[in-house]
Amino acid sequence: MATFQRIPLEEAQKAVMASRRLVQTEYREYVRQLDPDTAGQIVLGEGDRAISVRAQLKAAAKAEGKELEIQRKDNALVFWLRGDGDSR
Repeated sequence: MATFQRIPLEEAQKAVMASRRLVQTEYREYVRQLDPDTAGQIVLGEGDRAISVRAQLKAAAKAEGKELEIQRKDNALVFWLRGDGDSR
């Protein structure tokens, strides 16, 4: 027999969202949390490619109308909002 279970709406939406869209949603949330005094860090997991994660971060920032400075440090990408005076 089928069983019924209540789950939070956010959990349900994530469960049915395409994995690519889920990643983009999460990355956009990371970008939204940044301000001029904070930075973010994503530690690469097994099988993650730095170039792919960097591209996803850049796309998320663009979708949020922001630019990021992204640097690789060992097995992580460190990123922060790019200031107006930064020419890079």
